[in-house]
Amino acid sequence: MSTRVIIDTDPGQDDALAVLLALSADAELEVAGITTVAGNVGIAQTTMNALRICQLAGRSDLGVYSGCAQPILRPLHTAEFICGTDGLAGMELAPPRQAARAEHAVTFLIETLRASPTTMTLCALGPLTNIALALLQAPDIKAKIDRIVIMGGARDLGNITAAAEFNFFVDPHAAAVVFQAGLPITLFPLSATYQAVATPARLKDFDAQGVVGGPIVSMLKRERPGGASLGGNDGHPMHDPCVIAWLLWPELFQGRDCNVAIETAEGPTVGRSTIDWWGRSGEPANAHVIETVDADAMFARIAQSVRSLDATPSRPMEALS
Repeated sequence: MSTRVIIDTDPGQDDALAVLLALSADAELEVAGITTVAGNVGIAQTTMNALRICQLAGRSDLGVYSGCAQPILRPLHTAEFICGTDGLAGMELAPPRQAARAEHAVTFLIETLRASPTTMTLCALGPLTNIALALLQAPDIKAKIDRIVIMGGARDLGNITAAAEFNFFVDPHAAAVVFQAGLPITLFPLSATYQAVATPARLKDFDAQGVVGGPIVSMLKRERPGGASLGGNDGHPMHDPCVIAWLLWPELFQGRDCNVAIETAEGPTVGRSTIDWWGRSGEPANAHVIETVDADAMFARIAQSVRSLDATPSRPMEALS
């Protein structure tokens, strides 16, 4: 039986690969919809990007729902300095022929979860604004959420400030709501995702000539305007694909249950995730925190999976500009 998922995202290049991976694994994952949130770029662009990615994958039928344009309580911070002005630098995708659905992302989350005959998994690839507001507006949906798999936070150094990872920095109040909701959570902090660097050796199995593989390789081989990453100088860290890869191949990952607390007070540590790795606080665990990633195996399996999208006969060639 496939796992029913909703992908909440702010594309972003690594989001793009995560969504393409999910859509390539339709035997294992049933994607009920994609909700967008402001983060890497503003909400109009993240929504357009989600539509462009679905079009590239031959899935223009999949509903994309535009969500929150601002964090709950803070001004929006974006990351064009890393992902480019359109959020997908290097992919050169055509404008989407389809429009986003009229329904707001938060409404879609609430109504879809309430109507689902089974529990669903939420894949959170960006700031947690949409998910937090859905939980605050409709606490009853918790009964329909099997798990939230989140890319966010840091055990050690941040990547947007010394203390904070980008997604939690953008909307720390939303992150606090989600981690206090009492739901099963799997968390991919930077200490795990910076192991998943798209090095040249890990890109060799991607089809650089394919309709889908070509934009992926072009994106991952581009110059990085943001400079060197904590993961090294030989490639782009693919944070968000870890979320989808964990659902498909959990044996590639190891972690432990921990208490995670989010700093919401303004100041140099706003957005910091305090991950109690050694259990010093005595607080109960509220997340399974991933520590290690078999990145070589993960990239090999991602490459094999997304090749199936190039084999789909219904994909329009004009998905590329």
